[in-house]
Amino acid sequence: MNQIQVIGTHNSYHVEPDELMLDIASSFTEEANSMRYSHDPLDVQLDQGVRSFELDIHPYLDEFAVYHIPILDEGSHCPKIEDCLRLVLDWSLQHPDHIPISFLLEFKITESLLSGRELLKADAATLALFEKTILAVMPKTKILSPDDVRGNAATLTAAVQSEGWPLLSDCRGKFFFVLHNRTELREAYTKEHPSLEGRLMFVNSTPDRSDAAFAVPDNPYSQRVKKYIAQGMIVRVRADAGLKEAGAGDTSRRDAAFASGAQIISTDFPRGKCHPETGYCVSFPDDQDYRVSPTRFTPDLQPTK
Repeated sequence: MNQIQVIGTHNSYHVEPDELMLDIASSFTEEANSMRYSHDPLDVQLDQGVRSFELDIHPYLDEFAVYHIPILDEGSHCPKIEDCLRLVLDWSLQHPDHIPISFLLEFKITESLLSGRELLKADAATLALFEKTILAVMPKTKILSPDDVRGNAATLTAAVQSEGWPLLSDCRGKFFFVLHNRTELREAYTKEHPSLEGRLMFVNSTPDRSDAAFAVPDNPYSQRVKKYIAQGMIVRVRADAGLKEAGAGDTSRRDAAFASGAQIISTDFPRGKCHPETGYCVSFPDDQDYRVSPTRFTPDLQPTK
């Protein structure tokens, strides 16, 4: 499953703020203009060929909320993590042979403080509660975990370097989760689980660690992309960022992302949601859900619609 490429979306839940809120936001942040896009609901994105989602998680005392920035950019198709998971699980049950769908999960600790709501601590206990919240919706049999990938290898890193990820045919109909944060939150999650033993989520890692199965360099021009892929890791890069490329109709970064061999190509404009002025969007030829990676070709892999 690390020999294919899929399309993902950035801030997959996002609904564009209205003009009044965008005007207010522009007084506080230079990023206000980058909020000018909306995705379709997650299940509709799946129909559009998207196979990787990115969610921002705000760990409040009473819920794990999903949105961008408190007050300024709160529009979300699925305001709680449970809402997001139910959407994709229902779709999955209707399409049981789909390739693995990934969730990149970024905990917004500092940003959440702006809401004035009481927060959970940024610690292992909060992540344990988050895992329980996932499992309250998603059956464990539908989840590909680090234990599944590590198998009998000494470490997760050794497993992906020597054996690789599981066969695509063995992972159809499943999901996997990745903790995006590289801060103390990741260290709390891995402290007593250096190869993610018993953990539900993978982490954003590097080859020098024992949990190196997934990485998020984002920049498709970075030399790290090919380095990480050569180490057996699944890599996420962004085809566009901040509406810069999309607004200019510039496909050079998108093309570099495809050529890099990164397995997940993330965008704000997937098939069916092209930029309204330039027509920029990111998709595979013939509307395929995935394609064989240009850097890790295996003859028996067949892309599908």
